[in-house]
Amino acid sequence: MIRLKTLAEKVEGRLIGDGDTVISGIAGIREAEKGDITFLSHVSFAKYLKDCRASALLVGEDTDPRTMQGRNIIVVKNPTLAYALIAELFDRQILLKKGISELAYVSVHAKVSEEAAIAPYAYVGDGVVIGEDAAIYPFAYIGNNVKIGSGTTIYPHVTIYDGVKIGRRVKIHGGTVIGSDGFGYVWDGKKHVKIPQIGNVEIEDDVEIGANVTIDRGSLGKTTIGPGVKIDNLSQIAHNVSIGENSIIVAQVGIAGSATIGKNVVLAGQAGVRDHVTVGDNVQAGGQTGITKDVPENSLIMGTPHLPFKEWAKLQGYFKALPNLFARMKQVERKLEMEAGND
Repeated sequence: MIRLKTLAEKVEGRLIGDGDTVISGIAGIREAEKGDITFLSHVSFAKYLKDCRASALLVGEDTDPRTMQGRNIIVVKNPTLAYALIAELFDRQILLKKGISELAYVSVHAKVSEEAAIAPYAYVGDGVVIGEDAAIYPFAYIGNNVKIGSGTTIYPHVTIYDGVKIGRRVKIHGGTVIGSDGFGYVWDGKKHVKIPQIGNVEIEDDVEIGANVTIDRGSLGKTTIGPGVKIDNLSQIAHNVSIGENSIIVAQVGIAGSATIGKNVVLAGQAGVRDHVTVGDNVQAGGQTGITKDVPENSLIMGTPHLPFKEWAKLQGYFKALPNLFARMKQVERKLEMEAGND
């Protein structure tokens, strides 16, 4: 339980109301009960205020306090960001007990911090280094010579192949595989000959990787995931890909080998990037975009093959007009045929 004035300080907001109000949880505006704090992320949610039972609200600076019906409010620049900061305080996730479970396998040649937690049935191979406050959940596989930074969490059924380097405060969710072989073969005239994949994967600080993501090791060199990158579920990152700082990779994105993704890039759901292309900083690609060549920085793109968004939107308008245009052409053809028959 936390007093409202403490939460206001946490989010650097302006408190209007009783700062001694005790907050015991956080919930959506339609689900919140007494003791909860909720947030008004958009004016469209104001219609739920009448029935809202929350003890306090996070609201934007454009909100008129007089419309809040005398409620306790914290005024902030970004209510959704403030919600995220407060939600951390009420995260009810059960943390693992520090130490190594007797039911885990940890190589005698591994170096595990006394402040780390290794759950039952986890596997930790030779030469592994695990930092303080790291957590390895049940059935995670940590291959030989893997380095895991402090505060990193490896959830159940994650597989990390040999030699992978993972930074601090990284979260890797269940079913993800990191460091598997890249898809590399050469045709010898009769069959496909496998190219040994002898590189590795490096994941920098503050990265979060969703469930069932696959990140291949470099064929030579490394596959790199930059600091602050967030990768959604079911995405595929091929060998020798580089993803720049703070980029967002939404679900079911596929990035082919040796592609370079810049900083602060957004690849929306099911976007695809071909091999060896470069996507510049601050690019935003819409859902199902097919990126087939280099993209300049600060571009907004859509479609397959990708186009500048305005050009794509114009073509979509033309496409929608095709049925009417086709019908008009048929009318013209019939008219011309009738005129030709009368000659």
